[in-house]
Amino acid sequence: PCTPNNVAERKDTNAMRRCVQIRVDCGSVSVHYRRNDCCENRSVRRLLPLCLAALFGVTACSEIPRTATNFCRQLEKEMPAIASAPATEEEVNMAVERFKRLARVAPLEIEEHWNALTALMVETSKVDADNQESVQRVVDLAYATEASATASSEWVVATCGVDISQGMQVTP
Repeated sequence: PCTPNNVAERKDTNAMRRCVQIRVDCGSVSVHYRRNDCCENRSVRRLLPLCLAALFGVTACSEIPRTATNFCRQLEKEMPAIASAPATEEEVNMAVERFKRLARVAPLEIEEHWNALTALMVETSKVDADNQESVQRVVDLAYATEASATASSEWVVATCGVDISQGMQVTP
């Protein structure tokens, strides 16, 4: 006779990774697919929002387009500090970071010049004032980037309306 005490129920996962409920009723075997109770489906359902959040995070962190508008917006955030001469080590490091942030959005027409200025700022941050060779390396680089400094300054005045050498708005 068949009673509730001799009914066995268990869950298995087959090779196709579907949850299968096997129910033995009084000697006969019936197989039921129960996707709602599937441990893997629950895991997938739990992971799906995390995957979507990660995907959104990756796309949200994508690179800002290198346009004049974006460069000018970033420059506005960096003003007036970008035009001031750094005096302490901390100010030098902050200036380097400002130049790097601007380099990430510099449009192609100014990118090479701005990268030269950024390299100068990086080298300046590493200078050892007690080492003549270190100082001379920065002096040489400063002379080498003079044309880039002039080109960058002129482009920024013409495009953004800001004189970065003075830190002043020159056009409305």
